[in-house]
Amino acid sequence: MAGKLAGKVVMVTGSESGIGRSVVKRCAAEGASVTVTGIQMDKAKEVQKEIESAGGKAIAVETDVLEQAQIENALDQTIKTFGRIDAVHANAGFGYPATPFWELPMEEWDRVIGVNLRGKFMTLQAGARRLLDQGQGGSLLATGSSTVFRPGTQRIAYVAAKGAIHTMIRALALEMGPHNIRVNAIAPGLTDTPGARGLAPTYMEEGLKIVAMGELVDPDELGALAAHIFSDDARHMTGSIVQLDAGRTAD
Repeated sequence: MAGKLAGKVVMVTGSESGIGRSVVKRCAAEGASVTVTGIQMDKAKEVQKEIESAGGKAIAVETDVLEQAQIENALDQTIKTFGRIDAVHANAGFGYPATPFWELPMEEWDRVIGVNLRGKFMTLQAGARRLLDQGQGGSLLATGSSTVFRPGTQRIAYVAAKGAIHTMIRALALEMGPHNIRVNAIAPGLTDTPGARGLAPTYMEEGLKIVAMGELVDPDELGALAAHIFSDDARHMTGSIVQLDAGRTAD
């Protein structure tokens, strides 16, 4: 398939649904070979079939980002199948129901930090090692959040994890730049995904009250943004936290 990512290989964690699903589908549409990963293999295989039915190339690999060995395996399977890796998107993450700071159990803190920060760190680190081994540069991307710029209440673990990601991305851009490896993050606003809709019955309605455009972000918009960042059209973009939030953080 022709497109701005023709000949490239992209792996995205948490791509069996939500934002990650839109990213792998857009990358495949732009000509990339993609690896769909996640813990729900039935959904991951559905995404793989959708991509292949549209003429793209994809594999699906079960990957829990809390398990370093599974991240390593997903990358190894990607390289074994497609011969290389060009871009790794540390996307897997989740929110949690509103919980006052003083009532948040440490077990929940550890779970949120584990997936949303530790898992992303391990994904980016494993991806960087393989890009360094190839010696041809590449792209690392993480999914951050608009809540870093405009925090909400009662979700302190999520905000803390995403804030750490944004800072980590900027530091990694400095460290990886000499190796021609670009490191960026996308910072979505309130996005129309199953995960967001499942947080609470009024979560979307209440959240939209502070969004300038009064609309949800379409995950396909984020897929297009990620594909652009991976492409040669953005070959000098690094250290950027790109906000796409319908004006949630405009003030």
